[in-house]
Amino acid sequence: MATNSIYNTPPPTYFIIAGEQSADNHGALLMEAMLAQNPEIEFKGIGGKKMTNAGLNSIEDIDKLAVMGFVEVIRHLVFFRKLTERVLSEIEKESPNQIILIDYPGFNLRLAKKIKSKFDIPITYYVSPQLWAWKEKRINIIKKHIDQMLVIFPFEEQWYEDRGVEAAFVGHPIFDEWTPSTKEELCRLLNLNHEKQILVLYPGSRLQEVKKHLPILVQAAKKLKDEIPSLQVILGAAPQIDWTQWNLPDWIQVESKYPQKALECGDLAFVASGTSTVEATVFGTPMIVTYKMATLSWWLSKILVNVPFAGMVNILAEKEIMPELLQENATVEKLSSIALSILKNPDTLQKMKKDLNLIQNKLNGEGASKRAAIKILELVK
Repeated sequence: MATNSIYNTPPPTYFIIAGEQSADNHGALLMEAMLAQNPEIEFKGIGGKKMTNAGLNSIEDIDKLAVMGFVEVIRHLVFFRKLTERVLSEIEKESPNQIILIDYPGFNLRLAKKIKSKFDIPITYYVSPQLWAWKEKRINIIKKHIDQMLVIFPFEEQWYEDRGVEAAFVGHPIFDEWTPSTKEELCRLLNLNHEKQILVLYPGSRLQEVKKHLPILVQAAKKLKDEIPSLQVILGAAPQIDWTQWNLPDWIQVESKYPQKALECGDLAFVASGTSTVEATVFGTPMIVTYKMATLSWWLSKILVNVPFAGMVNILAEKEIMPELLQENATVEKLSSIALSILKNPDTLQKMKKDLNLIQNKLNGEGASKRAAIKILELVK
């Protein structure tokens, strides 16, 4: 371990865990904001390429953690048990000043209980589990084992307060990684024609999501292309996925270098429910929210989930401002039909953009990562 040259003491060490690509983005921004406050900080834990590039010594490949759905998680239980033991062993060896858990509640909340049973180390939870959507009883784990809760959606602060947990709304970190561009600038970057309509396919960042969604999105795009021959179609491609395993038509442009820019430049997007709906909201891109999962996982979610919408954009709006087509409704015919009615109606597109602008204003703009970093550093002090 390095030594702080000013005080001749070991530098502060933070053990940080992110379990998916969006958390990797948020985690990297948080690390950079913390290092801006104190360049001596060292990070160990689990993260992806962005966190590694920001200085994380990662003990596991984040792609191995990209598992969604009840059935799918059960198949990987042995892996997660072994990973938990590795994490606990690393924490014992490193004796970090603080633990930072980012979202990924199925793993992180169980881990928090085990950490607190073995170590007296403060834990910050950054990006709250969606307890307001399902498994509200998990709040008892947070009350007992989490020292600081930092939330990124405005309603979450009050939700926690109503249940006796102090939480701080710091804003959404997506604003920190986004530099607004004009459509002309985006199209120039992506070799698209800004005078023609653009459809974006955004099937998800996990392989199992892409396998479920991509064939349907491509077929729906084909039907739209038949109706609007000038339509440009671009795939926002998660860079960690090998896209050559699909034989995509040559009229679909695959964009893995700037997938978020692809989403930002679209007139309309097919978006797999999740963080991507927040990205599209911030970019002001009208969308159709879609999602498919294993049948058993779907029925379990119908029983356990207690929010009326899948897309965060609609949850924040408290009504369906962007169409949702889920599970058996996520069909080629329905996707293409609704998309065609939107693309051919400028008034509908304009109304959708105005609705998105109202949600953007709720999310508190840039600076979330810095605000979170300051609160984390103050906790240890």
